[in-house]
Amino acid sequence: MRVTFRTVHDGVAAVNDASERFARAQEQVETGKRIHAPSDDPIAMRKVIEGRTEIAALDSYTRTGDSAAARLAAIDTTLGAMVDKLTAAGVAASGARGSAVTQNTRVAIASTLTGLRDALVADLNTMFQGTALFSGAESQTPAYAMVAGAWTYQGDQTTVSVEVSDGRSVTIGLDGESIAKGADASDLFTEFDALIAAVQSGDDAGMGAGMDAIDRAFQRTIRAHSLVGADQKSVDDEQARVSDLRIASLRRVSKSEDVNLAQAITEMSEAQTAFEAALQAVGSASRVSLLDYLR
Repeated sequence: MRVTFRTVHDGVAAVNDASERFARAQEQVETGKRIHAPSDDPIAMRKVIEGRTEIAALDSYTRTGDSAAARLAAIDTTLGAMVDKLTAAGVAASGARGSAVTQNTRVAIASTLTGLRDALVADLNTMFQGTALFSGAESQTPAYAMVAGAWTYQGDQTTVSVEVSDGRSVTIGLDGESIAKGADASDLFTEFDALIAAVQSGDDAGMGAGMDAIDRAFQRTIRAHSLVGADQKSVDDEQARVSDLRIASLRRVSKSEDVNLAQAITEMSEAQTAFEAALQAVGSASRVSLLDYLR
């Protein structure tokens, strides 16, 4: 009888082993994953964890890059509009010079310049998704305002940057004063006011000084616009590189984690066959009686 009990015991162990193999193979077929716990393959699981950590970091760069691209597009559009307005202001001011210009014409040009000045103030006060683009780190404060009768820069000199990939940053918040004033003694809007007064009074020298100030602002704006364009290209390039790195990381994770489906199906079929055979063996052994051993 000890032989019978041993046979049954071994058969039950075989049933349990086949059942576990079948369940494991079935889980792999259903999920497409080869490992589900560190104990399945510690080395592979470590590689998977490392890969997923890399992917999470790359995804963070992608989100930052998308946000930066949107802000840079807004800055690019605004600076482009400022270039157009400064060009228009220079043309308008030049039309006010000369003794043949009538007072009515000067009044009309002064009105045009006033509108361009106000539009340029609005440009530098542009908000994007609730934050100022040209106030440096003072992101909740409009860049310029008339304070006690004087144009005042309310931001700071900080340029706000974000990292769009490992070691590559782009500027998403500008120092508006560096554009509106730069190294000049007065900001662009104060110069506009002086130019408007000169146009109204027919002051040719004052108009010349105002046009020179506008030209300097034009050059500063062009430089800022060029830098933004370079940052936009950097974002595009880095986004493409991050995407390639992510694909490579996904492939490494897949190689460690994903199951060979054909192999898993074969293992599941073999385990099922072994399970059924073990069940049959246990069933046969359990029907052996004492008389079978006395014969």
